[in-house]
Amino acid sequence: MAVIDTFLRTRLAEVIEWFPDGVYVVNGRGYTLLVNSAYEALSGTNRRELIGRHMAELVENGFINQSVSLLVLETKKTMSMMQNLRNGKEVIVTGNPVFNNQGEIELVVTSVRDITQLNRITAELEKAKELSQLNRHQYQVTTHKKSTVIAQSPQMREILERVKQVAPFPTSVLLSGPSGVGKEVIANYIHQMSDRSQQPFIKVNCAAIPDALLESELFGYEPGAFTGARKEGKTGLFELADGGTILLDEIGDMPLPVQAKLLRVLQDLRVLRVGAIQPRAIDVRVISATNRDLFDLVRKGRFREDLYYRLQVVEIRIPPLRERPEDVEALVEHYFHHYSAAYRVEKRMRPDTRHILCQYNWPGNVRELKNMMESLIVSVPSLVIEPHHLPLHIQSNQGTSGSVPLKQQIQRFERQIVMEALERHRTYRAAAKALGMDHSTLVKKVQRWQKEQI
Repeated sequence: MAVIDTFLRTRLAEVIEWFPDGVYVVNGRGYTLLVNSAYEALSGTNRRELIGRHMAELVENGFINQSVSLLVLETKKTMSMMQNLRNGKEVIVTGNPVFNNQGEIELVVTSVRDITQLNRITAELEKAKELSQLNRHQYQVTTHKKSTVIAQSPQMREILERVKQVAPFPTSVLLSGPSGVGKEVIANYIHQMSDRSQQPFIKVNCAAIPDALLESELFGYEPGAFTGARKEGKTGLFELADGGTILLDEIGDMPLPVQAKLLRVLQDLRVLRVGAIQPRAIDVRVISATNRDLFDLVRKGRFREDLYYRLQVVEIRIPPLRERPEDVEALVEHYFHHYSAAYRVEKRMRPDTRHILCQYNWPGNVRELKNMMESLIVSVPSLVIEPHHLPLHIQSNQGTSGSVPLKQQIQRFERQIVMEALERHRTYRAAAKALGMDHSTLVKKVQRWQKEQI
């Protein structure tokens, strides 16, 4: 029949009301005839807004982003597509043509199923998968990790107070200071003190990623975006950090083209994947860190001035260890006990050993000190850490101050050689033979040194 009569249309309307999925019916010219209650509930629209209107008009007015009905009328066959409704829901629609006796399309009956929740779950699973793989590469990802900050000096106490002030706000923070000074520890503390502490904290070393890959790693890419891209595409680090925090370490090494993209992300809070058309909204707190003078890089044209000011909303400078000697003894004590407990080794440190360590200027900052404590725990066989167990450059640093007489320096050097020989040969006789000295003389020397220690 050429035209559906009122009776059949009424019966059809009654039938589709029983369908749990949305049903949308248009005539052969693309005008809306029927809509069921499930579609009204799904789309948040009343059927009176739709019936009698052409599908092209509804697309133009933003009710839907594209029409499967028009596609069916054009191709004359069943078609399916993803569709976005005006209320933000994502649906999968399948349009089926109904032909009359002349082979013309009389109706297009479309089923509409809500897949918003399914897409959300799929996205969360994909995000979890990507996050689980990050630690296998050059990235670190944490969620609930607690950060210990040693702060005995006035400078560090002031920094911690400032962190407590700014941490609750989502503003960008720039951490500056020399290598090994503890910028990552402070970044951990900021994340820990914020309301994002239960969300991912992704750490990226911008200097460790090749320039050609940095953009796609940070912002992701669509399937087939470039040669060698994964066929399923890739979620960028900013998307993976959504709801949490991202640390951009060594930000001064970021290439200028990527700086421009980063600026756009910070301004719009949206990420555009490589090869994509539509940006994705994100909520990420950005912490950047550098051991370089960013303002000097701005003057030299190697860092964007507008990005610098966007990152430097709050700047926290962490001074080198030599400028906060009060922290040295506390850090020595902390890491010495930390590694003793971690490796289940009962050791103690002589006061004069601790004094030498506290007088050293630690050019490698906290990282050097931390590594030194681990080395003393695992590599020194003695249960008591004595001055001669320290590396020569630390001992010589102490000796060249001019306050230690030459005779004492010679005695210290002799003691170091003797103790190393004992550790190497295990017995007094073997050590004395290796040193070319009498066994009893060696015993007396060691006994005298032990009394001095007591």
